[in-house]
Amino acid sequence: MDKGAHFYRCDFQVHSPRDIAYTGNKYGLNPEEIENITPEQKEKITLEREQFSKEYLQKIRDAGLNAIAMTDHHDVVFVKQLRKVAELQNQEFKSNSEFEKIITVFPGIEMSLANPVSQCIIIFDSDFSDSNLDSVLNFFGINPTNEFEKVTTPTLKISQTVINDLVHLHEKLDELSYCKGRYVILPNVGKSGDHTIMRSGFHEHYRKMPCVGGYVDKAISTESGYQNKLNGGDVNYGNKSIALISTSDNRYEDGREFGKYSTWIKWAEPTAEAIKQACLAKESRISQVEPELPQIFIHSIDVTTSKFLGTFNINLNRQYNALIGGRGTGKSTILEYLRWGLCDQTIQNSDFDELSIIEKRREALIQKTLADVNGEVRIAMEKNGILHIVKRNSKSREILLRIGNGDFQQVKEDDIRKILPIQSYSQKQLSDVGVKTDELKRFIEQPITNRLDSIKFNLNETGTKLKNSYNQLIRKKEIEQEIENFNLESQSLNNQAENIRKSLKGVSTADQETINKKPKFEKEETIISNSKNELTVFENKADELLRLLENYPEPLGDIEQLENKDLIQNISNEIDLTFVEIKATALAFKAIFSSEKLLKLNEFIQQWNLRKETFEIAYELSKGNSQSSQQQLLEIQRIEKRLSEINKIISDRKLLLKEIGTPEEDFTAQRLNWQKYHTEKVTLLNEQAVKFTELSKNLIKAEVTKSINLQPFKSQLKNIFEGTRIREERIDSVVDIIKQSADPIKEYTAILEEFRQLAELKVSEDKTLKIPDTPLLTNCGYTEDHKSKLCSKLSSEDWLRLSASELEFNPEFYYTTNNQLGDVIPFREASAGQQATALLTVLLNQPGIPLLIDQPEDDIDNRAIDQIIKNIWEAKKKRQLIFTSHNANLVVNGDAELVICCDYKDSTSQTRGIIKEEGAIDKKLVRNEITSVMEGGEKAFKLRKDKYGF
Repeated sequence: MDKGAHFYRCDFQVHSPRDIAYTGNKYGLNPEEIENITPEQKEKITLEREQFSKEYLQKIRDAGLNAIAMTDHHDVVFVKQLRKVAELQNQEFKSNSEFEKIITVFPGIEMSLANPVSQCIIIFDSDFSDSNLDSVLNFFGINPTNEFEKVTTPTLKISQTVINDLVHLHEKLDELSYCKGRYVILPNVGKSGDHTIMRSGFHEHYRKMPCVGGYVDKAISTESGYQNKLNGGDVNYGNKSIALISTSDNRYEDGREFGKYSTWIKWAEPTAEAIKQACLAKESRISQVEPELPQIFIHSIDVTTSKFLGTFNINLNRQYNALIGGRGTGKSTILEYLRWGLCDQTIQNSDFDELSIIEKRREALIQKTLADVNGEVRIAMEKNGILHIVKRNSKSREILLRIGNGDFQQVKEDDIRKILPIQSYSQKQLSDVGVKTDELKRFIEQPITNRLDSIKFNLNETGTKLKNSYNQLIRKKEIEQEIENFNLESQSLNNQAENIRKSLKGVSTADQETINKKPKFEKEETIISNSKNELTVFENKADELLRLLENYPEPLGDIEQLENKDLIQNISNEIDLTFVEIKATALAFKAIFSSEKLLKLNEFIQQWNLRKETFEIAYELSKGNSQSSQQQLLEIQRIEKRLSEINKIISDRKLLLKEIGTPEEDFTAQRLNWQKYHTEKVTLLNEQAVKFTELSKNLIKAEVTKSINLQPFKSQLKNIFEGTRIREERIDSVVDIIKQSADPIKEYTAILEEFRQLAELKVSEDKTLKIPDTPLLTNCGYTEDHKSKLCSKLSSEDWLRLSASELEFNPEFYYTTNNQLGDVIPFREASAGQQATALLTVLLNQPGIPLLIDQPEDDIDNRAIDQIIKNIWEAKKKRQLIFTSHNANLVVNGDAELVICCDYKDSTSQTRGIIKEEGAIDKKLVRNEITSVMEGGEKAFKLRKDKYGF
C-alpha cells in the first residue's frame, strides 16, 4: 500500500461495559467488594475483559468498521485493555496480509464540562501511552474509578475553575508536553439535547472554540438552519465551518449500533493530527456515506536504474498524488517515466528534427537517463480490480504486459495505449492546447474512445461492403449490357442463318429439314449446359459447407468455474447434436450429386448425346449433298459456331448474374448504413460536446454538426477534376453548399449521389446517353459542358474513393467571455491562461482514466486557483490525479492524499536525486517539506486554518 491517506470507516464514540448506561454483562466487582479483592479475582476479571474485547472487536469488524475510539465518561480503563487485544490481533493480521481485518483503536475520553454545559470527546493518537492517559485524568482532577469495579462512578462535570471553556481546554492540554499535537477535541454539536453546544445562547462558545470538528450522537440532522450554522453560513456563529462526525454512542454488548452511524475519515497515519487535517479538508476527507473512489489508477512505478534517480519504487495513491521538491530534483522525470512506461507517446514522425520541443525533450530524457544505463520502467495499473503490469526496456524497447494472473506477453505501444490509457500534459503543454485542433478534439473524443472505435469499425466494414456491393452493381450492369449486346448479335446471326437456309439451292426437302434442325439442337445443347452448370454451382456450395463445418462447433472448454455449468453443459450438448444433424444433412445434400443419384439424369443426357451424334452425321451428309450451296453452308457453319459461342457466353453471364444476385439492394442498404453510422457519430460527438461544455462550467462551447473536415474530399475532387479545366472555385462551391446545409451529412450524401449518376452514365440503361439531372451541381455553377467532362473523367473507382471514406469532424471551440450574456469568442483568441484554466476545469470534472499534469500552475490563471482546488476535491473521487507542483495551495488546500518529496542526494553537486519523503500532510515531515521547498507553503497552511477560524 502507498504511504498516503486512505479512507477508514470510523465510530468515534464506543462505550465499554464500565459505562453506567451500558446494557449487557459487566466485568468487575461492586464498590463494596473492591477492598477485599483477591489476585485470583483480578486475573479472572482481566481474562473476562480480554475475551469480551476479542468478541467486541469481531462485532466491530463484522459491521465493516476499520477504526473506533472508545470514549468512556472520565474513564480510560477499558480502552487500554481493548487496545492491547487489538494490537495483538493486528500483528497477526499483518503477518497474514489480512489488512482488511485490522481495527485501529484510538484511546479517548468523553468529558462533561460545566462551561459550556456540554460534552466533548478527546481523541488521542492511536499509540498514545496508557500512563499518559492516566496522567490526563489526574491533570483535570478526575478521580478515576477503581479499575476492577464494574461501572464508573456517576460523572461529575469538570468545574469551571478547572476548565473555563473550550479555548481553555485546548490551552490546558497544550501545557502537557506529551499531549501537545497529539489530541483532537470534538464537542457535541447535535441539533438538540442537553449535551450539545448548538443550544440556544451557546453561539458565542461555538464562535470562539478552536475546534475544527464536532461529533453527533446517531444520525446528523439535515435541517437547513442547523446545517447552515455548521457550514459557516451564520454570522452569529462566526461563519465558522466545522466537520461533522456521526457516532453510534453504542452501549450494547451485542454491538447492535455498530455500522449504523459511522463516518469515513481519511488519514495516512492514525493520529489526532490526521483527524484534525481531515476536518480541515472535510470536503475530501470526511464522508457520511461510503466514499466514491477511482476504479482505474496507476498502482506503482518501479525503475530498475536511472542515471539521475538511481533505483526507486513509488506506490501511488488512487486519488490525488503531488510530486514536490526544488527545481531539477526529479519531479518531472518521474512523471515522464510514467508517461513513457505507459507508452503515452505523441511521436508519429521518426525524423528527430521534426519532433516538437516536448517530444524531443522526452526522447532525450529517456535516452540519457534510462537507455544509457539500460534502465527498465515497470508500472502496475489497476483497472476495475484487475492488476496490469507493464515492463518497458529502454535499451531493447521491448514492452511486456501481464494481465491479472496471466503470463507476460510482448505487446506494441498501441496495445498499451488502448488497454491502459492515461491523459497527460507536460509543462506549459496545457496552455498550448488551445491552438491545436487535434488536442482539443481529444477532449471531446477521449471519454468516448471505445464507442467511436466501434463506429469506426462499423464504418470500415460498411465501406468495404459498400465497395463490394457497388462493384457488384457495376459488374451486374456491365454484364446485363454485355448480354444485351450479345442478344442483339445473336438476333442478327439467327436472322442471317435463317435467310441463308431459305436461299439454299439444289437441296432436297429431306436435307433441308435436317439442316433446319441444327439451331434446335444448338438450343437444346445450351439448355443442357445451363442445367449442368446450375447443378455444379450447388455441388460446389455443398463442398464449401462441408469444409466450413470442419471448424464447428467450437469446443466448450473448461466450465468448472461457471455459475450454471450444468445448464451450460446441456446447452452445449444440444448444440453438438444440432451440428451433427447439420453435418448429416450437408452430407446428404452432397450425396445428391453422386453418380448413383444422378444416374437417371445422366442416362437422359447420354440418350440426347446419342441423338446429337446421329444428327451430326445426318447433318454433315445433308450439307455434302448440296454441292452448289457449299459457300452458303460454310457461312451457316460459321454463323452457327459463333451462335454457339454466344449462347455459351450468355449462359455463363446469366449464371454470373444469379451468383451476383441483387447488389442494388445491398448497395442501398450500405449507403443507408454509411449515413446512419455517420449520423450516430455526429450525435455522439454532439452529446459529448454538450457534456464538455458542462464540464467546463460553461467556459467553453463546442459545435460539431457543421464541422465536417472536407479537406480530404476537396483534395480528391481536385485530383479527379485535373485536366477537365473545371476551375477550383466550382469545387469550393460544392464544399460550401455542404458546410452551409442544416444537415451536412445528408447534403454530402446527396452530392455524392449526383456524382454517381455522372460516373455511371457509361453503363446507364439510357440509350440516349443523356446527362442526368443533377440540381445540386447545377446550383453550384456546373454547366452541361462541365458535367459532360465529368461523365467521361469520373470513374466508378473515383466515386468509391469519395463515398466509402469515413468523415472526420473538427469541432469548433469558443470561449465564453460572459456567461450571463452568452458572449463568446473563438477559443484560439482567448488568453493562454483562460484556455488552460477552462481545459483544466474540464479535465477535473471528467471521470475516468488517470490524469498526469506537470506543474499545472504554470498554465492556469492565478485568480482561478480557488475554483481549481474545489474542482480537485471532486475530481479525485472520479479519477486519479498525479501532479507535480511548486504551488503549495494546490497541494495543501487541494488536499493531496500522497505527497512525494523529491530532493538532491547531494545538495552541493546536484547530480543525483532521491525520494526524500512520502506521505500525507498529516505527517509532520511532509508538512515540513512543503513549508521549506514550496512557494507559499506556510501561507497555504495558514489559509487552511483561517478558513475554519482555527
